[in-house]
Amino acid sequence: MTFDDGVLKIYKVINIAETGMKPKYALKLKSKHCFGFETVGISRYYTALQSNVQVSDVVHIWEDRKITSMDICILEDGLQYKCAFVQHVMDDGLKITRITLERLKEDYGIF
Repeated sequence: MTFDDGVLKIYKVINIAETGMKPKYALKLKSKHCFGFETVGISRYYTALQSNVQVSDVVHIWEDRKITSMDICILEDGLQYKCAFVQHVMDDGLKITRITLERLKEDYGIF
């Protein structure tokens, strides 16, 4: 298992509107990680489609239990992805976090 496909950034969605105003959402950096791509298997792809999730990619990083399905991931290509499914697992004796990414239809601004 390698983590040499690049560096990804995990962001938290925050409300940057002033108190009492209509919510306005932006991204705030939570963490950066070296990552590796995984193969999106047919089973995973079709299981996600049944839940109305369009899987774009699956990546793995060293374990970080602070990452949730409410977070946004930005890869080196600059595209924003929802962390649709986050799994904290042991793989070959290594603690990793596996993140299933779903491409966002509309990008957030970065705070």
